[in-house]
Amino acid sequence: MTSVLVAVLALVTGCSTTVAGSGAGSETTTTTTTTTTRTTTTTTTEDEPTPDEPLTPLPTIDEGAPAQYCDDPFPGALGKPMLAVVVETPSGRLTCDQAAAVLFDYYAERRDPTPGLPPLSVGTMTCNQVPEPALPQVVCADEDNLVYSMWPQT
Repeated sequence: MTSVLVAVLALVTGCSTTVAGSGAGSETTTTTTTTTTRTTTTTTTEDEPTPDEPLTPLPTIDEGAPAQYCDDPFPGALGKPMLAVVVETPSGRLTCDQAAAVLFDYYAERRDPTPGLPPLSVGTMTCNQVPEPALPQVVCADEDNLVYSMWPQT
């Protein structure tokens, strides 16, 4: 009985054990090897940007920064004419027409100027209504470009 207990103990601990018995003057050596296989399941959730999740944080506009003020109005907030402004950035390549198209798409989704909504992705750019507008109304930015809309100044 003692040898069975030692063998079970060896099986549980995963060690090799020599067991010496006293019956009939013979010695028995038992070697037990236990291999434990551990299966780990890892669930990875990938954070995919949603259409309302910002790709680039929206910057504050320096109204004195070098910029191209576009002349051709497009339908913007409340369906009224607005103008696009392309801020000069080191890598920026947008034209006035491209900036107006991005801003037009933003206003197609959000016609009313409502601050406090989550940002909206338009192509590669992240756009949103500024909280307290002075000149810029909606700002759109990506890694290379910065544009905003404004009411025509009369």
